[in-house]
Amino acid sequence: MTETARDRSASLPRPGRRGKTLRRIAPAIGLFFLAPLFGEYLLGNQKFSELALLPILATLYGAGALLLREIARRFGRGSVAMLTLGVAYALFEEGLVDQMLFNHSYFAGQAESSDTVITALGVDAWLTIIVVAMHAVWSIYIPITIVEALVPHRRTTPWLGAIGTAVTAVVFVAGSAVLCRMVYTETKFIASVPQLTGTAVVIAGLIAAAFLVRDPVAAADRGAAPRPWIAGASSLVASSLFMLTESLPGWTEVAGCLFLLAAFSALVRRWSRGTGWGPVHRLALVGGAVGTYAWLGMVMEPESGPRTVLDHVGGGMIAIAALGLLVLAGRRLSSWDRHQAREHTVTTP
Repeated sequence: MTETARDRSASLPRPGRRGKTLRRIAPAIGLFFLAPLFGEYLLGNQKFSELALLPILATLYGAGALLLREIARRFGRGSVAMLTLGVAYALFEEGLVDQMLFNHSYFAGQAESSDTVITALGVDAWLTIIVVAMHAVWSIYIPITIVEALVPHRRTTPWLGAIGTAVTAVVFVAGSAVLCRMVYTETKFIASVPQLTGTAVVIAGLIAAAFLVRDPVAAADRGAAPRPWIAGASSLVASSLFMLTESLPGWTEVAGCLFLLAAFSALVRRWSRGTGWGPVHRLALVGGAVGTYAWLGMVMEPESGPRTVLDHVGGGMIAIAALGLLVLAGRRLSSWDRHQAREHTVTTP
């Protein structure tokens, strides 16, 4: 008697409930650890020898990125909302949690290099712009975009249920509280009530704005979108110049930052309204910014002091791994887009 197809199917091992759950939340786990890896280690702010701190940093960076992503996707929002929420996250971390924006002695040499201070607000204008952009773009938006590209069939859907989202929120709050306590114990600094209140009001306004704006839609009169490599190269140049504004004197560094932000945002907005613009282009923009962090991480002086040979080698490995992950994400996203195009062709009468 020969074995039937049904018999063979029944004899094959089936994935258990635990395996299905792990596959379902795998993108969330990936984002949880990728956010601090990009935000701190790729930049070189944290050394390779300090990789053991990754899980601790993930309670703030990773949980924050995951929570913002889940909220945005549950409400049907895209890139604009996540970037706006990323700005809110940056102000929360640097304005309320560690309060670096108001503490001009937060790191060595900060007071001496703070030459664009707005006295009425008690903040350094250039440092505020740079830090907010770094968190909103590199710590939040870039890891989200890469992980979504790795699972293109689930790119716009939530990865967690209500319980998972609630747990993420608890981890984020707990991580924020622990960091706040650690920083205060070390610095004994606390911002003024008006500074903290003003920051909280701005954060609330940004959260509200995130759900009022939508991503631009293609317009027939805007022409075709550029090739992805053009978008990526432009992003690499613009983000590198943005990070190099520190070398400009005084308030010209602020003017340079604002000009680059305005000009590149306008360019991307115009491109995004062109025919053919899609997820591959957004990933290309992310790729250019990843390239900036990769080269910057090679020359960045870590907060904890000079790097050893191991740190240099490890930093290079992190940069190579980040670029490799970007390539893999690009291949998966392109393959998914081709698959979707074929299906559309078959189903279109």
